[in-house]
Amino acid sequence: MPASARTSVFISYSHADSQWLNLLNTHLKPLVRDQNLEIWSDQKIRKGERWRDRIHQQMAMARVGIFLVSADFLASDFIHAEELPPLLKAADREGATLLTIIVRPCEGAFQDSPLSQLQSMNGPRTPLSGMSRTQREQVMVEVYNELRSLFRASAARPARRKPTAASRPVAKKPAVPASKRVAVTTAEPDSDAAAKSKAIARSKAIAKNKAATPAAKPTTRSNAKAVKAAPKPTAKPAAKAASKAPAKKAAPRTGK
Repeated sequence: MPASARTSVFISYSHADSQWLNLLNTHLKPLVRDQNLEIWSDQKIRKGERWRDRIHQQMAMARVGIFLVSADFLASDFIHAEELPPLLKAADREGATLLTIIVRPCEGAFQDSPLSQLQSMNGPRTPLSGMSRTQREQVMVEVYNELRSLFRASAARPARRKPTAASRPVAKKPAVPASKRVAVTTAEPDSDAAAKSKAIARSKAIAKNKAATPAAKPTTRSNAKAVKAAPKPTAKPAAKAASKAPAKKAAPRTGK
């Protein structure tokens, strides 16, 4: 689990040092109230709860581990086997922060423990029990300031988001050299095309109407000549007929 996913403070201590735990909780109370920071110790285990599972669960959520170191702390087999290894591993692999406070004299055993590799809030030769009240309070103030800066920095750091289809960058096409660019003209609608189509439709309609009307038979040129050439029937002069034949009574002309 990355350090950004860890959101709480885990306090590891010996029950013989409960007075120092109470002093620390008093100084850190404003962080709990005003910044909703979870500061956890085994004092919050409820009756009937599986205490070992709860301790491991809280250590897995810890962004910061605080050790109240004393001879009793270093002598505890449970702390040595169950609490120190996972917190030290989280610091090495996941970036968790470990703060060490020497509450009572334990210089020799402390130098032999893995905690001696960490920079402590106060040195093993100046435990809280040997300080004045003001000096002890000052150490607690330094712990408060350290936690405040750590969690404010984590809150200010924006969370990473997976890119979505909308946020994925679109690959840009390479620019075409000016020498290879082809001028493209936008086709505009031709106003004459509409007029031409109307004229074609009109001519088709006229041709259709002509085809439906029976055409009159044309008068040929030869017929016209024949009509003009037809002679009108004229009566022969009576004088000539009388001279060629004896005078007879002319029969009446019929239409046959």
